[in-house]
Amino acid sequence: MQTVTYKTTDRTQIQGSFWKTPENSDKPTIIYIHGGGLIFGNRDDLPQAYIDLFLKSGYSVFTLDYLLAPESPFSAIIESLRAGVKYFLNHFDDLNLPNNHYVLFGRSAGAYLSMQLMAGGLPEFPEAFIDFYGFESLLASNLLKPNALYSSYPTVNKAEVKQLVNNSPISHSSYEERFLIYVYARQTANWQEMIFKRNETELKISPNTLKTQFPPTYMCQSNSDPDVPFINSIMLKAKLPDAKLIPVTSKDHDFDRTVTPESLTIYKGVIEWLNNLTR
Repeated sequence: MQTVTYKTTDRTQIQGSFWKTPENSDKPTIIYIHGGGLIFGNRDDLPQAYIDLFLKSGYSVFTLDYLLAPESPFSAIIESLRAGVKYFLNHFDDLNLPNNHYVLFGRSAGAYLSMQLMAGGLPEFPEAFIDFYGFESLLASNLLKPNALYSSYPTVNKAEVKQLVNNSPISHSSYEERFLIYVYARQTANWQEMIFKRNETELKISPNTLKTQFPPTYMCQSNSDPDVPFINSIMLKAKLPDAKLIPVTSKDHDFDRTVTPESLTIYKGVIEWLNNLTR
C-alpha cells in the first residue's frame, strides 16, 4: 500500500491510499469514497478482504480522505474530493498504471458525494459507479426529519457536540471520535444545517448528464435500511439510464461492515458485473 498526499492546504494534508493489483491488468482503478454522513470517517474503513477481492480481479484501488463537516463547508468538501480524482487522472503513471480509467465506488455518504462530483462535472467521467446504500439528495424529504433509529439512542446535546468539533479543518477521523456529532444531527434534524453553510446547496444532476455521461451503476442496499430509506434507491434507479439495484435482507445500514461469507458473495457479484463491463 502506498500513501499519497493529493492536496495540501494551509492547515491540513489530505491523503489517499493506493493498492496496485499484482495482476498484469489494464482494468480501471476503483476510486473509493467513504461514508460517515460527511461528518466522520476515513479512507481506511473499507475492509481489506474486499480490497483484496478487487486486487485479485485486476482492479487497483485508490481510497480517498476528504474534508469533513462541520469544520469545512460543503463546497470545500466537494473540491477536496475533486482534487483527489484529478490527482489520479494526472498522476496515474506515477502509480505505475497503464491508464487513468476508473470506477467510482461510494458507500453511504460516499455514494452521495460521488454523485455530487458527477453533477458538477469531471475532467473524465468514471467507467462505472458502485453505490452501496447511498442517497441521491441530502435534501430528500425523508432525510429532513428526525431519524427514528438515532432518536432511540441516548440524547446528544449541543454542548457535547461543541466539544467534539475542531477549531480547524480535518479530513480523517475515527468512528469513535465523531459519531456522536452525526447522532446529534440525525436526532435533531440539523444534519443539513451542519453540512450546508450560507447560501450553499447541493447540485442536481442535469438530464443531459444523466442521458449522455452518467455511467452504468450497480446499487446495493438493505431493504430494511434504518438510516437511509430503501425507497430512495428505488427512486434513483428509476432515473438512471443503466442501473442495477440489488436488495439485501439486513437490518443494518452498512450491512457489509463486518466481513462474512454473505458480504464476500455480494462483492464478488459487484466484480462479476464490472468484469462484464470492462472486457
